[in-house]
Amino acid sequence: MRKLHGFTRIYAFIIGVSLTLITFYTAFEGVFLPMIQRSIHLNLILALVFLWFPARQNKSPRDRPSVLDYTLSILSILSLFWTLFNHPRFLTRILFYSDLSLLDMMSGIIIIVLTIEAGRRTMGWVLTSLSLIFICYGLFGQYMPSILSHSGLGIQDLVEIMYYSGDGLFGSLMGLSATILFSFIAFGTFLQGTNTDRYYMDISLAIAGNKAGGPAKVSVLSSAAMGSISGSTMANVVTTGTLTIPLMKKTGYKPHEAGAIETVASAAGQITPPIMGTGAFLMAEVIGVKYLDIMMVSIIPALIFFTTIWFFIDAKARKKGISGLDKNETPDLKKSIIRSWHLFLPIVILVIMLLNNFTPFIAGSVTTILIFIMAMLRKETRMGIKKLFLIIEKCSINMMMITGIIACAAIIVAVINQTGMMMKSTSIILSLSGGSLIITILLLALLSYILGMGLPVVTAYLILAALGAPALIELGIPALAAHLTIFWFSQLSTITPPVCMTAFAAAAIAKANPMRTGFNALKIGTPFYLVPILFLFTDILTGNWLTGIIVGISAMSALYMFSGSTEGYLFGQANKYVRSLGMLGFLCIFSSTFNLFSLIESLIILSIGILISLAIWVYQAKNNSRTSNHKIEHIG
Repeated sequence: MRKLHGFTRIYAFIIGVSLTLITFYTAFEGVFLPMIQRSIHLNLILALVFLWFPARQNKSPRDRPSVLDYTLSILSILSLFWTLFNHPRFLTRILFYSDLSLLDMMSGIIIIVLTIEAGRRTMGWVLTSLSLIFICYGLFGQYMPSILSHSGLGIQDLVEIMYYSGDGLFGSLMGLSATILFSFIAFGTFLQGTNTDRYYMDISLAIAGNKAGGPAKVSVLSSAAMGSISGSTMANVVTTGTLTIPLMKKTGYKPHEAGAIETVASAAGQITPPIMGTGAFLMAEVIGVKYLDIMMVSIIPALIFFTTIWFFIDAKARKKGISGLDKNETPDLKKSIIRSWHLFLPIVILVIMLLNNFTPFIAGSVTTILIFIMAMLRKETRMGIKKLFLIIEKCSINMMMITGIIACAAIIVAVINQTGMMMKSTSIILSLSGGSLIITILLLALLSYILGMGLPVVTAYLILAALGAPALIELGIPALAAHLTIFWFSQLSTITPPVCMTAFAAAAIAKANPMRTGFNALKIGTPFYLVPILFLFTDILTGNWLTGIIVGISAMSALYMFSGSTEGYLFGQANKYVRSLGMLGFLCIFSSTFNLFSLIESLIILSIGILISLAIWVYQAKNNSRTSNHKIEHIG
């Protein structure tokens, strides 16, 4: 992003502050009509993007917008005024039937072009190219092979869909961005503005800093907490990684290991309740359930995931003899809590409001204001007028990349829906898998890996959900389980080599090889693939809390075997035979809760897994004892 000065800085400041204040006004006074609310949000974000993001990183001016940038920003504002002025006329016209004037066509084409260019500036060429490919598919679908062909859309049809219908740029995805996502991004922005991330880090250091591999475990705790407020894996890495990665290297982790641990922990923040990143809100919108429902069923899976990462870290630390920090290097837990309790209260209030059926838009907006009020209670967190308005502006700035992603995704999803590609993709996937659920899952996992090489989490999820979720539902998987599975698969998009931006950011902090960091992160992040299997083959999402706890404990036990076998430390240093046996134990315990088996079969499989675990424990205990005696004799 640029560093703006002078008139341009004032111009950008006015737009940013105005957008935040308008959004919060509608939270309490009621939202505007959909096209008005969403056009205000999209067009003002577009105007900001062209001011803050240069057209070309190396050749565009870094301290001021170019003439082209000013032109595009002003076009965004003029497009907004055109929409607001003509909105009554747009409401009365008949879609695909009423004539469009030349100015109507130009306005629609301009907003599509501005959206794609904003997506390119914020997210690069991959997302932009994909949007253009889908637009070309919509326009020239009649020339595609028969399995993908459709009647084709004209230019006017495309403008109608993207600009005038409720399925394009001003559809439900943009409505979500303009309300719920904005309020939760503002919530996270205000928390960061009050240095809550620093208090998270202090508490994490106090809890886990002096344990084996302490800084890595601090990374897990702090990244889980930060991921709930930052809304971005990259922001999570930059915020927590600048402290945890050097500490990990200091205690004995290799640079690429430290970077990989921080990468996976930061990515996992997006699956951590109560705030699970933008993807979870989009999922609630797509499948038509309450966000609270997604949040509640995600608690146990998130615990399973973070416990598994903890197992990986602990096994690696014990294998390499990595100790924690000295006691005097870690903060006092009691003092840290006393110093920061008032900043955690808004998070508690947020959960309470969601549990009491307040809308996420209202809950996020109320608790954002509460953060400001609570911050005024202590001198070190108090903010003046200048800082307050800069944070208000920052809320809009933090929405730029998210809105750019959602706008491009809205184009893609609109084309998929309008051309019938969703039904075609379902037929293709089911045909390739032969109706097999397991093969369908493998195909979707492969697709998530490929999409993850160049797309952000939100876009990867939306495309996979549109193309793959219907196939899972067709095979009898509940809609929530199907979408949550794809959502978890999509989390790998930021850590998947060869393009893994979160891993690259962590590698830069760790001064490590980026690709080595990425592949190490992919190994530690395998629970992103393993945990969703529980959604498909167990009752962890659909059963009661007791069922969830039983499945959760079994999964944690199994994944302890998996992590130890992978790292080579399972109740002690493990040779290849112990590691192989440990993998067998993992498979038995992990699969024992699957619905594929009867109760008797599940108990038999679980018993085999437990016996294998006990056998490894007894063998390793004897082996460790012999090793200790040998060392004592050698010293003697």
